[in-house]
Amino acid sequence: MNIFSIRYILLEYHMLDVAEIQAVRAIVETGSIKKAADILNTTQPTLSKLLARLEDRLGATFFHRGRRGMTPTAAGNFVATSASGIVTELSKIERQISTMAETGPVSVRLGVGPIVEHLFLSQALSRHLTEFPRTRIDIRTESAEILQQLVLSGEIDLAVGPFDDAEVDPRLQALSVTEEPITYVARPSHPLFEEQKQWSLSGLTQLPLAMPHTPTSISKQIETGPDQADVHREGGIRCENYRTLMSAARDIDLVLSGPLSLFRESIQENSLKAIPTSFTLMWKCACLVRPETLYAAPLKRLVDQFIDVAAR
Repeated sequence: MNIFSIRYILLEYHMLDVAEIQAVRAIVETGSIKKAADILNTTQPTLSKLLARLEDRLGATFFHRGRRGMTPTAAGNFVATSASGIVTELSKIERQISTMAETGPVSVRLGVGPIVEHLFLSQALSRHLTEFPRTRIDIRTESAEILQQLVLSGEIDLAVGPFDDAEVDPRLQALSVTEEPITYVARPSHPLFEEQKQWSLSGLTQLPLAMPHTPTSISKQIETGPDQADVHREGGIRCENYRTLMSAARDIDLVLSGPLSLFRESIQENSLKAIPTSFTLMWKCACLVRPETLYAAPLKRLVDQFIDVAAR
């Protein structure tokens, strides 16, 4: 089906529709009606008539015609530069309606933070695929800041990670999943245990750390707390994969932090040991979505499954 088969009318007839926007952009990019027609899978006469009707209807000239081809006017350039965002938004609408219809296999683009990936991603996916076996889930692991931008741009449908309520874009909706105190751990032979004291945050951050990117939700707690600390100091290991970080902390004198449930098994088997601390930081996890996403049953159920798994 070519672009001229379906006309998406925006508000009223006298306004630009998608086929016209695509046509102007193609001519701007190629400098030729013939080349643009080839790209759009139509004929040169059809495209010429569309452009003539458009210019007549709007009373604007989009191109100067000359020996060197079609040169866009200011109006033509404006339409071409605006086209990308318009087409992207319409693609989001089409994808959302397709997901809501549930008439075939559903594709879900999921983004998670490194702790979520390690802590309860597999359980949530197992439940979801049992209930929706025809779902395809594409997963990527990123920091909270990057995940929010990906949800806003429509590159992913759902993000699960440590989102700070004050930093969530008002166009998005954050649904709380869980929260728990952050625990600091190291291997039992780490020299810090010889001091037999409660460690301050500033004291711990003077030691080599194993850590992912520090999310805004935790950075703000540190900045507003009584114990000023530099979590961005040099030294240690930076990695977004907690399996790698935990493996390193078992073999090297590094300090690692995360929610207690992340380390419970390692503490029980004595491969890692909890460090006594004089402060408390909280790890908060939420699902971040565009509000319209929740109208699609598979995506709404995936949010519910993350919340349910975290509660257990």
